[in-house]
Amino acid sequence: MTKTVLRGLTWGHRRATGPLIPLTAAFQQRYPDIEVEWIVRPLSDFEHQGLPGLASVYDLIIYDHPFSGSIVETGAFEPLSGHPELQVALADGHRYLGQSLLSYRFGGTVWGLPIDAATQHSAYRADLLAKHEEAVPVSWHDAIALGQRLRRNGLSLGLAVKTPHAILTIAALMANLSSPWETSPDGIFSVDGPGFQEAYGQVRALLAFCPEDALAWNAIDLHEAMVQTDAIAYCPCVYGYGTYGEADQRRPLSFGDFAGLAAPYHAGSVLGGTGLAISRVSANKDAALSFVAFASSEEGQRLMTDRHGQPGLAAAWYDAQIDRRFNGFFSGGRRSVETAWMRPRHRGYIDFQARAGEVVAHSLRAGDSAANVWSKIEPLLAMVNT
Repeated sequence: MTKTVLRGLTWGHRRATGPLIPLTAAFQQRYPDIEVEWIVRPLSDFEHQGLPGLASVYDLIIYDHPFSGSIVETGAFEPLSGHPELQVALADGHRYLGQSLLSYRFGGTVWGLPIDAATQHSAYRADLLAKHEEAVPVSWHDAIALGQRLRRNGLSLGLAVKTPHAILTIAALMANLSSPWETSPDGIFSVDGPGFQEAYGQVRALLAFCPEDALAWNAIDLHEAMVQTDAIAYCPCVYGYGTYGEADQRRPLSFGDFAGLAAPYHAGSVLGGTGLAISRVSANKDAALSFVAFASSEEGQRLMTDRHGQPGLAAAWYDAQIDRRFNGFFSGGRRSVETAWMRPRHRGYIDFQARAGEVVAHSLRAGDSAANVWSKIEPLLAMVNT
């Protein structure tokens, strides 16, 4: 029997690769004439690398929703709306958590189905906070006050600065303060200057209580540092990785809401997660559609939690048994996902996020003032929509 071979592209962390093992195995039992091969790329490529070239090589691509403007412009992906195989998956946006499905709907169609849900929220070492009789902060100001007290006991706060994490922390604080970046596809992309400077200043203030290594960390680096050492007790804003709450970690993390500047403090974090898309030029489109339909089914989504996954399916985030296996990850950060702000999807936005993210990360390392940083960010706004 000749098999159809699908080539898929994902990113490199067990949160991404682990869930594909039981998912793909179950799919191939159901469709023995289809084989799925997964290729792994680094997180940095996932965050910034363009998609059109990849769509000429892979049948299935896991990607991030801010690439939507580029996808519409280049026609790299297969529009998913209208395919009978996906009728159930697309019928009700509420089956996914928060705006997870909406984030992949752009230009009149859906380009990917959310197989992973995430946003920025807090992570902490419950044992370290308990040892020093500290409560979990609710707000950003609470976190800074905690950092001042922890410093006296030789402990730190945590934050991820490496591009794009610092600039997306700024975006989250601005959205929390009701000053979000322009996201309407019909509007001109804009960022409020005073709001940006306020949020940048707050990031600088909190970084004063973080280890110097944080200036080079992405979200994975931060989580690794928190479970591998006993130096960092709390982080108010980081993209959630529920797998760091699992029992095989040296010191499993606990999780809570994003700690913003203004009430409701949990709201305004920047929506993350991933979507599963099909290349428009795939020679195996029918097989790829079958895989996407299975991956977005309730059976497929729940299978993903067996190997470190955090599915887009809302029901999984409300499942107490799954939540216990991840040390309260799903219940701890659920409100922040449900109230998360969706990033712009304009053409050129990803390039802006990368360039502006480098400016912010460099400026934080150099100790630049908020006004000086804004003077470098403002000219970059023209990268979007042009």
